[in-house]
Amino acid sequence: MDNKDDRRLILLITDHLDWAEEYEHLLQLQNKINAYIDFLESEQYKDTYPEIQFATYCIEIHFRYEITLNCIKFLDTINKQLSINNILIEVIVL
Repeated sequence: MDNKDDRRLILLITDHLDWAEEYEHLLQLQNKINAYIDFLESEQYKDTYPEIQFATYCIEIHFRYEITLNCIKFLDTINKQLSINNILIEVIVL
């Protein structure tokens, strides 16, 4: 990374669960996302990267199974709220 404006910290969530229990699945996903938000807001990443000033932050979620409409709506809502703090959620379905 040569340009400070391009520095982005990527945090990864791997989701291997199917959607048989959608409500429980969404709760677990919310808990994982909240843990990363707490990690970013408390700047714990500075323990590992003390010299780097990140411009943006990304929570990248890799899903094993196709996501549901409710999951899409949930992630869209969160993305709108997090964008204010330069945090983005990216979704990858394997």
